Amino acid sequence: MKQTEIGLIPDDWEVKSLGEILTIKHGYGFEGDSFSAEDNGFIVVTPGNFKLNGGFQKPQASIFYIGKYPKEFNLKPNDLVIMMTDLSKESDTLGNPAIIPDDNYQYLHNQRIGLINCNSDNFDKNYLFHLLCSKDYHKAVVSTAAGSTVKHTSPKRIYTIKLPITQNLQEQQRIAKALSDVDALISTTEKLIQKKKNIKQGAMQNLLTSKKRLPGFAKSTNYKQSELGLIPEDWEVKSLGDIFSIKHGYGFEGQFFSSENNQHIVVTPGNFKLEGGFQKQKQPIYYTGTYPDEFKLKPNDLIIMMTDLSKNSDTLGNPAIVPDDGNDYLHNQRIGLIQIHNDSFVKDYIYLLLCTKEYHEAVVATAAGSTVKHTSPKRIYSINLIVSTSKEEQSAIANVLSSMDKEIETLNTKLEKYRNLKTAMMQQLLTGKIRLR
Repeated sequence: MKQTEIGLIPDDWEVKSLGEILTIKHGYGFEGDSFSAEDNGFIVVTPGNFKLNGGFQKPQASIFYIGKYPKEFNLKPNDLVIMMTDLSKESDTLGNPAIIPDDNYQYLHNQRIGLINCNSDNFDKNYLFHLLCSKDYHKAVVSTAAGSTVKHTSPKRIYTIKLPITQNLQEQQRIAKALSDVDALISTTEKLIQKKKNIKQGAMQNLLTSKKRLPGFAKSTNYKQSELGLIPEDWEVKSLGDIFSIKHGYGFEGQFFSSENNQHIVVTPGNFKLEGGFQKQKQPIYYTGTYPDEFKLKPNDLIIMMTDLSKNSDTLGNPAIVPDDGNDYLHNQRIGLIQIHNDSFVKDYIYLLLCTKEYHEAVVATAAGSTVKHTSPKRIYSINLIVSTSKEEQSAIANVLSSMDKEIETLNTKLEKYRNLKTAMMQQLLTGKIRLR
């Protein structure tokens, strides 16, 4: 090993500025009037195509282009591109790389997307992709970025970044293959998780709307007309106000917010998953001040999100179950605590009802506000849903869907393990601490 300006590296490696290795070509300013949601095979590459950890993804809604443009801005399969602008608070995707997929679409080289070309044929593109996924590279991109609200970088800034490089093409290829193999494992697991989620979504749609009954619970095959359409004669339409009440949270004082772990965590919108459920934040907000004991949530409490800043109100009204993990979770303002007052209903079943598409659409439809959407107990109480009147059937439905959740959670744990493995491998292989022979 030898000492360099960026630390110890192998004797046969070198410190190179990225400007010695690559060039970056700017994209084209496609006209917004020619953007379309209708699939015509021509996709404009946008920030939504870049994964948080590097790599290409198809967003839920691609932007298609129906206008004319210079053909030199057609991207080719396996082209390496990077993100030059980032709107997120932490600049999560700034400088992130992606490789254009080889599929049936023509991808268009948009402005603020950089097209990477290697300066030498004796340099492996996949190895370069992994270099641009590294923690050291991303840290350097963010530290040299311009802008306050919107962060952006430039070819000139990226060219100045220095990284340890092996000049040996075969070693580059071995490193790239090892990391790509883990990427393939991650991708396979992600696809399996999505498949399981789709299966669960279908099961929810069937079981929670009575389209499908579990064995032993359909005592009659007769249906009756209701305000929400035909439903089994042993089911009912209930307003949510007939089932539960909602308690508002407490206005915790910002001066007592802290990043230092004291196990008193203020619940915020970041704790609510898009599909419903509780998630832990990378940087929880801890509270060091005093507060009324009644605003300390209990494990397994059912809570909902009453405010949403996102464009499509993705988490407005979403439910979550407070985890039993040794932390004290605090009932923050604009978080609703669900208190079931009807003995005919099971909490886990109510949680699932609040995860349904029908419920979420009703919450969004009755929401107030323009930029910031918010709901209220009164609005939620007015929502009508079809429900099973049998606690036994409610519990059976909850158990079936809970089993699916556990299977998904097991896969998520496995996925996190693979991601951590890749991070460790990158840190060792891309710095020469471990060599592949």
